[in-house]
Amino acid sequence: MKGATWAIGQHGAQGPDQLGKVWIAQPLPVGDDRLVFSGHVGNAGDGVSVSIRHGADILAIGTANPGFVIDVPARKGVYHIEMPVRQEQGQDVVCRWEVVDQERQDMALVGMVQRGAPAPSAASGGAQALLGRMGQLFLIGDTNDSVGQFTRSGSLSEASASEWTNIFSRMPEWQERFGLEKIMLMVAPAKEEVLRDYYPFRRAFNTAFDNFRKRFAEQPLLIPIWELWNRRHLTYGATDTHWTDYGATIAGQTLLKRWDLPGDALPQEFAVRQKIGDLGSKLTPPTSNFELVFREKLSERLVFDNEINNHGNIRVYRNGSAPIAGKLLIFGDSFGTNLTEALSYGFQEVVYAYQPAGVDTNLVRLLKPTHLLLQITQRFVHGAPATDHSIFESGRKKLATMSEQKREELQARLKTAPAEFQPLVTPLFD
Repeated sequence: MKGATWAIGQHGAQGPDQLGKVWIAQPLPVGDDRLVFSGHVGNAGDGVSVSIRHGADILAIGTANPGFVIDVPARKGVYHIEMPVRQEQGQDVVCRWEVVDQERQDMALVGMVQRGAPAPSAASGGAQALLGRMGQLFLIGDTNDSVGQFTRSGSLSEASASEWTNIFSRMPEWQERFGLEKIMLMVAPAKEEVLRDYYPFRRAFNTAFDNFRKRFAEQPLLIPIWELWNRRHLTYGATDTHWTDYGATIAGQTLLKRWDLPGDALPQEFAVRQKIGDLGSKLTPPTSNFELVFREKLSERLVFDNEINNHGNIRVYRNGSAPIAGKLLIFGDSFGTNLTEALSYGFQEVVYAYQPAGVDTNLVRLLKPTHLLLQITQRFVHGAPATDHSIFESGRKKLATMSEQKREELQARLKTAPAEFQPLVTPLFD
């Protein structure tokens, strides 16, 4: 069944009615002989029976309460998903969805199927949203093959293992050369690692990530899986791949505890806000969730931002009331953005450089931090960080893609930054 995709549409005159909105996800292959059907029923009550048919055969029966995940034998042709809507004269009135194999793209698409609405068409490729239990969305179709990394056994490649070994071996030398009090690598766990029972696929034993953890268990490595697991319903957004501000705070507290630093200053109270996550934005219409966010306006602590998007970005946060007098430098990825904000409650100065776990020694020499954190997301671990790569080179590449007018406007804005930050500006325009 590899390479197959499916058109999903309501079949017949009977709509879902009191079931409310019903989500049906693309069937996803497990191995060569199984398919996993999943979905979510808006008004499931005490549970709704879900039957998967192929021709005259009922392949499996499950319950949507309100989500469902059912695996069946893989077959070519048409499947039907059936749910009883109500009873009339002692008989179930059934709403049926037709799932047709189109064999046109090797990807998965989550679509919300409403009564009378056409089935959503698949995009041309790229990362998409995978529907798990209870409306949780997960990443699929990304270039790092998140699903494959989670469901397949394997090991780090020789090149990757060698590069990580080199990084850990250099940490003591960096610590001595730059006078660092502490240094650490933090891996931000993938959402499916923490919310395993919401994920449509079973985790493999001895994945490449497991191999990474075993190889480097004795190194300065922090992976806050269980700390996040203990509060997992609040630590990841339902429509996002990333941890919430609350989840970032849990990770930050875990780091400070490992470093024997006070973590009480990190936020204890949060606000609730409705957000459309990076996965929710892939659906039509976009889907949102409520999550815990920082209560304070942290923009007041942001004293410098070079305004480069993602790779090449540098931000400086200052908080004179924080209990830790040192300066923390973080080389991180998108998980590092709110992790930096969380740690700005603890450190009087935090500098965030968007370069996932990739140490730019020239930047370290320039900023003279007391603490250094390398942060990277789990799905990137199978590769290797851009160690010794200049973050200013990444910034210059981003500037080269801008129009001349936008580039000149940004340069003019950055030239107005205080003199102490000009060493972070000048290399961008050399």
